[in-house]
Amino acid sequence: MATDKIVKYTATRFKADLKKGAFAPLYLFYGQEDYLVESWTTKLQQALLKPGDADFNLDILYGNETDGAAIVNAAMSFPMMAERRLVIVRDFHQLKEKSIKLLTAYAKNPSTSSCLVLTSGKLKGTNSIIKSLSKLGVALEAKPLYDNHVMPWITSHVKERGYSITLPAANLLHMNAGNSLRRLASEIDKVELLLKDRKEIDIPDIEAAVGASREFNIFEFADAVVDKNQSKSLSILRRLLELGESPIGMLVMLTRHYSIIAKAKEMLRLHARKDEMSKSLKVNPYFLDKYLRQAAKYNRSQIAAVIQLLLDADQKLKSSYQKPKLIIESLIFEINALH
Repeated sequence: MATDKIVKYTATRFKADLKKGAFAPLYLFYGQEDYLVESWTTKLQQALLKPGDADFNLDILYGNETDGAAIVNAAMSFPMMAERRLVIVRDFHQLKEKSIKLLTAYAKNPSTSSCLVLTSGKLKGTNSIIKSLSKLGVALEAKPLYDNHVMPWITSHVKERGYSITLPAANLLHMNAGNSLRRLASEIDKVELLLKDRKEIDIPDIEAAVGASREFNIFEFADAVVDKNQSKSLSILRRLLELGESPIGMLVMLTRHYSIIAKAKEMLRLHARKDEMSKSLKVNPYFLDKYLRQAAKYNRSQIAAVIQLLLDADQKLKSSYQKPKLIIESLIFEINALH
């Protein structure tokens, strides 16, 4: 396989090839984002082996327990009552140099009835072994996603599982689970358990499933600010910033929280039923009483003042040279000073 073809190979093309049934004799799945490595391996196995084929045509070996000869022997074995044999070598970076040489020799003239998959969560594209083997097969590097790539991944992952997710809900999930795909996938699993017959994931679903998953999370921060617990607010703020939370994201959540409180206060004035309030506010019924309790702590002029403070802080975050941490801290002080 030519070098220029390897460079252009992408995860999107990999999925398309699997759909067409176009399999390569050698795959290298490697990189720091081990969830992607595992995901690609699983997708390949599901596409290549039919139900029941794995019993006789799947070998899973480990780099610290096997050697090149055993791997090549498995790959050279003919499939039984199936089109192809699948040989997966996990943590192949633990193989000795002699074994790597044997694999390289095999990859130059591989079996056409076998598919050999080498996986590693340690090696990077700059590694000499990767560079050498990439020229002989299909190589995909699982790099940690940049912030701007996480939201599309969430949407795509949810869609693959037969659901959809609103943009605010995806943003909230990202803010709470970070960039780890394994963590995000785990939280999405939790959300799905709450959906029952529904197919769209919205903010209340994320709140219910993810809200208590961190020692300090964005919900606790919003609650502390709204409750005017200054010391707790500042403590959680510092911790969230250390964890890489976005100050703008925190401000978005605070704004949403106060908007719910404002609407809840108005609906209380109109004597709305709780089920009507929960539906209108798009708040999980489990959390409604908390918002009502918090709404009782503010009068209408105070809420209006807080909304203006939030708008001012948003403007400062987007245009000021002042440190974001100081802007959020000042906002907390100003909210606590309201009477």
